[in-house]
Amino acid sequence: MENVPCFKPGKIWPDNKGKHISAHGGGILFHKGIYYWYGEDNSEGYLNNVGVSCYSSTDLYNWKHEGTVLKQEDMPEELQGENNGRIERPKVIYNAKTNKFVMWMHAERSGYAFSSAGVAISDSPVGPFEFLFYDRPVLFEPEEGFDEHTNEKELGNSFRDMHLFVDNMDSYGDGVNDAYVFYSSEGNLTMYIVRLNADYTWIDLTDNSARIRPQCTKEQLGDVWSRQFIRKMREAPTPFKYQDKYYLITSACTGWKPNPAEYAIADSVLGEYVTLGDPCEGDQEGTTFYSQSTYVIPIDEENGKFIYIGDRWTPDELGKSPYVWLPLTIDDNGKVTIKWYDEWSLTDLK
Repeated sequence: MENVPCFKPGKIWPDNKGKHISAHGGGILFHKGIYYWYGEDNSEGYLNNVGVSCYSSTDLYNWKHEGTVLKQEDMPEELQGENNGRIERPKVIYNAKTNKFVMWMHAERSGYAFSSAGVAISDSPVGPFEFLFYDRPVLFEPEEGFDEHTNEKELGNSFRDMHLFVDNMDSYGDGVNDAYVFYSSEGNLTMYIVRLNADYTWIDLTDNSARIRPQCTKEQLGDVWSRQFIRKMREAPTPFKYQDKYYLITSACTGWKPNPAEYAIADSVLGEYVTLGDPCEGDQEGTTFYSQSTYVIPIDEENGKFIYIGDRWTPDELGKSPYVWLPLTIDDNGKVTIKWYDEWSLTDLK
């Protein structure tokens, strides 16, 4: 009997070498008919971060390990493993103007006070990626003052859980779609959304200058930046688009412990986002099926068919943390639903 491929949420997922896929907090890039899955390589545990791994697939079921495309040892000295450096939630997008693959990440150290954005580029989707710099995009004093733990007053607002989103708009008129970075800031109290420049290597500035220091102020950013979920403590931002509406799944901030997801909708990518509740149907434990959001893949975008991707964190054996891939559907009223299946396939989304 033919072995029909299927997804098995929460189970160990072997790659082409028989090893469990290690691409946590990751994202998917679809380029020239191939899916590329980037994520944290936690195979050696939390304190021995390897860097960013990459896997490739043509069917989303079977994945080939392409290797470590950005090694921790190639990061700046203060972010290398021996100095407790980590790369978290890496995402990669392609820039058709520069023909570069651009990676953004949450660059961190133990204690979570470093909290900066890291940017790297490559000529190939399978690397190697060249690390360019780390920095914090925005300098803004919140209503309750700067976060002292991350030294926001001096360094700019903190940059933690993040995601990249490419829209189908072209603000520059050069044939390249707009891109945005979503990230938890102000010590995780508030989420920021900022439009990227035409090269996707830093944020867009109203004076079109190169990346500058100190960080960009509210006045310099103009209308390409917004604050969302102010003081609501949301993280794990996962944006996607359906029928000219912008959707955003987030989680609460409870460390490794899972919590109920929430989804929100806006008419523009910068918001305002209106929260509509938990998308998970039948999740009696209120844990997003024991997962935390990291990506949504469009399968049949026109008909509201997507795949939700979450991490099921296992702190004691981080390298063995499994993934939760589940069907995500949007009905005619814009309601998002994620249901549990022990096993399922892409045919379930037809």
